[in-house]
Amino acid sequence: CRGFFVKNTKWWQKSNLAMPPCIKLAEYFANHYTRIASIFIPMKTLRLFLLAIVLPLCLSAQKKINVACVGNSITYGYSIPDSAKNSYPAQLQQLLGDGYHVTNFGISATTLLTKGNKPYIKQAAYQEALNSDPDLVFIMLGTNDSKLVNRVYMDGFENDYREMVRAFRNLPSHPRVVLLTPITAFVTDSTKIWDKTITMQIIPHIQNLALAENLEVLNMHSLFMDKEDLLKDKIHPNAAGAGIIARRIFDLVSQKRDTTFDVFKQI
Repeated sequence: CRGFFVKNTKWWQKSNLAMPPCIKLAEYFANHYTRIASIFIPMKTLRLFLLAIVLPLCLSAQKKINVACVGNSITYGYSIPDSAKNSYPAQLQQLLGDGYHVTNFGISATTLLTKGNKPYIKQAAYQEALNSDPDLVFIMLGTNDSKLVNRVYMDGFENDYREMVRAFRNLPSHPRVVLLTPITAFVTDSTKIWDKTITMQIIPHIQNLALAENLEVLNMHSLFMDKEDLLKDKIHPNAAGAGIIARRIFDLVSQKRDTTFDVFKQI
């Protein structure tokens, strides 16, 4: 048993990388307890114990929390210089630290609507997000659904969103899913992204879905109502604007959750 762990720790010993704590613990057991324990426990049984109990416990303790950021160009970081470092998912990663792994699954121009002009669910990123084994999912879609070309399908918004949410919730990881409303749009051409449609139709649909499915909602729209200067093209936030989104999500993740509280019982 000791030889097994010594053999499998040689790679770390020869490399410049720090040996993972789980390997250190297993090696400690092998070096200090195997000979004594083998007097009372058969060697094969002891080896199985170390493999089946000690290592999995250590590895699970080291597992990072996977965060999937699903969305359109605002999530992707369109028009932000060095978006790999300055998009909201990238800034969220910096805020959350090494215990989390944040992935940006944003695809420009996508819609939540399955009949929209570029449905998110038909993009490869959607399947990649589902396959990422997420523990936390933040969905920020709806901006492009406000375009005139997509408004005719608005009746299907809640049902389409419900299907997406359930696809994530039914994953083996059973992630916590949080809906983000679209941010404010300051475009004046009503045939394109239109804030009135966002506020009068899309956000109410999101709120209805959240109530029906017991989901959390973060109101990003209100955060940008007085921040037109952070949206150079009146739609996409700059790095500072992306930082506002990241900070709001970070605040939510950092809060201690009270899953026992029921607001309706307090009314």
